[in-house]
Order: sequence, then structure tokens, then C-alpha cells
Amino acid sequence: MLKINMLQSLKKIVLAMLLALPLVMGVGFNDVQSAEKKNPCAAKNPCSMKNPCAMKNPCGMKGMKNPCGMMKNPCTAKNPCAKNPCAANPCAMKPKPIRKVAVKDNAKLMEMGEKLWNDTKLGKSGTACATCHADGKGLKKSPFPKYIKMANDILTLDQMINFCMMNPMKGKPLQWSSPEMTALAAYAQSHAKEEGTPANPCAAKNPCGMKNPCGKK
Repeated sequence: MLKINMLQSLKKIVLAMLLALPLVMGVGFNDVQSAEKKNPCAAKNPCSMKNPCAMKNPCGMKGMKNPCGMMKNPCTAKNPCAKNPCAANPCAMKPKPIRKVAVKDNAKLMEMGEKLWNDTKLGKSGTACATCHADGKGLKKSPFPKYIKMANDILTLDQMINFCMMNPMKGKPLQWSSPEMTALAAYAQSHAKEEGTPANPCAAKNPCGMKNPCGKK
């Protein structure tokens, strides 16, 4: 009797184990799947995927317009750096002259300046530079440009010469690059003196006896 009871109990235990086995297996399988999802090493090897660089060259495919040929190659354009602006030395180039005949003899230049300084035919008033500035009298050594009271303006030496040519002398202005302008400027600068005052042609006896440069604007 006892043996029969033991056999029945054993059968129940085995039956219970058999019934529980699928549940245990299912839980274990789910745990394994969950672990695989969490494990980054369990994913498919990304290096085994198709290499996008191994694809056929889209520019070399037949039957379609070459997308790589639509754009102009910037390297085929003219090279803006090919012409070096610094390659040609501007100081070594042949200079453009300011006048047809260059002035090189200083002695001749001063001689021309003295003649022009005393020339009353430069204007229509009958006066010359020497009329007011005999031998450079009244020409100050202070450098130009400077304020000139008579002109009521700040002038360069060349501009002052032309002011006198057009006003007291009633003549035509000299061209800035002319040898005459260079000669008069050189003479005036070399004969400038601090002492003395320029002669006033309007204070001369009977200034109206000649063409009066002081009576006109």
C-alpha cells in the first residue's frame, strides 16, 4: 500500500515538472531575445553592408545625362593668379614723361627763369614779376603751400605764379608741366629773401599812366 502511494506521488511530481517545462523554456527564450536586443554586438555587422562607394559611378552610367558634366570645372577656368601683378616692377618700367623735352641743365633753367622774371611781355599790363619782386624782394622763404593774403587762399608756388600771371600781369596762366613754369618756380625759390617788402605797383607815381593792373579785378 505504501509503495502504491509513493508511486502515485512520484507520478504527480513528474507530471507537474512536465507541465512546468514549457513555461520555463518560454521564459528563458524571451530573456535571450531581450538580451540580444540590448546587446549592440548582436546586431548585423554594419561593415558587411553594401559599400556605397562600391556602387557604379553615376557619372559613368550610360543612357543618362552625366550629372558631373553639367557643372563647369572651376579648375579649367582661367587662373586669376596666373598673372602676378607684382611680377612686373612698376619702378622698372619706362616712365611716362610729363613733357616732350626734359629739363636737365639747371644753369640754363635759372637763366630762363631770370629772363621770364623780368619779362614785361608775359602779360598785357606792362608789369613783370620783377616789378613787385625785384631781385626776389618780398619773397618769403617759408615753404609752399601757404596762405597768400593777396589771393586770400592757400596756394602752391606754381599756383601763386599763375595767380600773378592772371591778375597783376593780366596774362595767361602757364601750363603746370611747362619749362617756363619750372624756370620761374626755380628762380623764385632760389631768390627768396626774408628781408624787404614787395613793391606795390599801385603806389607808384601815376599808376594810371600805364595800363593800370590795380584798377581791374
